[in-house]
Amino acid sequence: MTSSDLSAGLDGLDHDDGLPPLLRRPEAVADPQPVARLRRARKALLAHPDVSLDEAAANAVTSGAVDPLRLQALLAAEPFGLLTAKPVVGGTLYATAPHSRYLDLDVLPDIINQRWAAQVHTAMDVVPSTFQSTVYETLLDPASGEPFAVFTVRMRNRKALAQAVAESMYRTYHAQKGLNDYTQSVLQQGVKEPLTLFVMRVVYDDRSEDTFLVTGDGNSRLMSMWLARAGGDIHAAISACIASAIGSLDHPGTRSRAEQGQARQRASELTARTRKNLAASTMTEATRREAHTIAFPATVVVGARADDGGPLADLVAARDDLLANLHVHVVPWTGVAQNTQGMLRVYRHALCEGRISTDVYHVLSGTVDAQEMHELLGIPAHRLWSAAVHQHVMLAGPGAYAMNQLVKQEFGLARADRQRISERLAPMALSAYRSQDGIEQPLRAFGNGGTITDRVWKQPWSLTQGSEPSKVLDDLLDRALAGEAGAVAELTVLGGTAAILDGYITRDRGSKAGTTRDSRTAPFRATPVNLLDVLSKTAGGLRMLHSIARAHVAADPAVLPKQFHTQDREVDGVPVRDGDPVLDKAREQVIIDYEWDLVYAAAPARALATIAKNSGEPPELEAEDVRQRRMLSSGIASACKAARTLARMRQSRGPEVFGHEDTVDDLRAQLRQVEEILLRFGPSQASFLFHEDEEEGE
Repeated sequence: MTSSDLSAGLDGLDHDDGLPPLLRRPEAVADPQPVARLRRARKALLAHPDVSLDEAAANAVTSGAVDPLRLQALLAAEPFGLLTAKPVVGGTLYATAPHSRYLDLDVLPDIINQRWAAQVHTAMDVVPSTFQSTVYETLLDPASGEPFAVFTVRMRNRKALAQAVAESMYRTYHAQKGLNDYTQSVLQQGVKEPLTLFVMRVVYDDRSEDTFLVTGDGNSRLMSMWLARAGGDIHAAISACIASAIGSLDHPGTRSRAEQGQARQRASELTARTRKNLAASTMTEATRREAHTIAFPATVVVGARADDGGPLADLVAARDDLLANLHVHVVPWTGVAQNTQGMLRVYRHALCEGRISTDVYHVLSGTVDAQEMHELLGIPAHRLWSAAVHQHVMLAGPGAYAMNQLVKQEFGLARADRQRISERLAPMALSAYRSQDGIEQPLRAFGNGGTITDRVWKQPWSLTQGSEPSKVLDDLLDRALAGEAGAVAELTVLGGTAAILDGYITRDRGSKAGTTRDSRTAPFRATPVNLLDVLSKTAGGLRMLHSIARAHVAADPAVLPKQFHTQDREVDGVPVRDGDPVLDKAREQVIIDYEWDLVYAAAPARALATIAKNSGEPPELEAEDVRQRRMLSSGIASACKAARTLARMRQSRGPEVFGHEDTVDDLRAQLRQVEEILLRFGPSQASFLFHEDEEEGE
């Protein structure tokens, strides 16, 4: 290699901005073998005792191997096979020994990528996902009913499959602020660490089928290879991958033999061109990109056996367990993504062990919408009840002990207390709200104990069935006020979840001196679970939780949660009882605006003492709209006074007293914005006008 190898082809790069130093020179790769010459390798694969594939799956495994004869030798049953046993929960997966495979033939990225699964909108969300939700299933032999070591997914057509591939590559590229982009490494030395591939059968709506290999481990490396091939542009990389592996999106159904033959022909042309260019004295940019991305090392999962020696019934759970063993503690995924992946496995294990029904599992996995949830379980068709289903499965009654054990096994916990359970449950319980702005804050609050009060945690309670959410909530309140423990727990879950989602219960709050009634402040600190525990023990607290849940379900600005007294006491000389409405000076019931209101209501005496200690001034009970009008009037009055004062000073000190010209323009723009708001939303057309002649002074 000459010095020119290191600098050739640096001009005209829009995305990579130059090539990194070459650390490993690419090797020449042989042309893909004609399909007819792959029969021996396919026969050896199917004859292996630990392989559980059908013929189409075996075709996909053998057709993309760079050296089919080497693959055949690795799979030879005599004197022994070189398949690698990978123990998983419930059985063993069998994978081929590492061998080289062509990038362009039949390989797709993982279209259910766990790195960003925590961001995908579920079917329960009011904002639809940008692509069709995909679920891996275990392929069953249509004749015997026995499972194969093959995934099956259902797609409308090739375009839907291409959309899922594009989403996977795009999200992988942008995940972790670019930490998953290994393009520079690929251009330096290619890919050296083998990817783990699974066989995937795609079933289209017209009942045609196609078979691919899909990455289990190695999505970032696969995406980075296409990026390196396409010049660093993610959109070009996505297009290249789709065109090469899936083919034309205008043709329906499975790929024809002609299309697959054309793909192999293009791969042959690429390998021949690269061999020729590698023999040249100077390595060009194009040669380097193509040579390092023709092939990559991989192992392919070709068999799955249960502990009893029979076929492994759930390949999806086995795959998740294998990836968790590879990645959870060594890859910089976010905690939310890890918890999402782990809880999905917990739910799958619970389904396999018969601890939850198939209908409940569909709701937990987010593959059904709110109306379908109502039809399956009979509970109201609102996503708030989706969050309640997650909590009921994990927290209610005797079943909570078994689910607790599954969580400990999955996450390697010595014990699973409420804090640890809530942290891991949060992203799944609130999964129907992923489109909500600022969802990170509710996730933090839910993960800080959430709704797991003493009456919810491992106590018997169920979800009330019904079609109308408001009627179910009203019935629930009546039963809770009557002292029914299960109703109290259910209302705590529904009202507490709604309060967390709507910002009435947060984790980010403080009790510093001078704290005032505002968003994300409170007179003293109280964790969500402790706050809910206090509220659930009083009639006023239960009424407030009911009111918050009702307002959340209504999603109407005219329906706002109301405040109730939580103690029998005297207020301004008037006796009030627990459960009575809180009235302002106009004798109107006070609205819950902030977390302050719930914290204050939960412990009025403590709140008053804390406020007096911090500020020395007791709070004045005032409706939020009254307070805001007072602040608006006071602010405008202060602005007028300051402007007139500066106008008088201008006579002796000049116009510089108003500050820089840009500052004055900004102030005028803000005043115009206030005027516009008053004109548009005020009750009359009377407007507040700030006349320019007042700026000049007297």
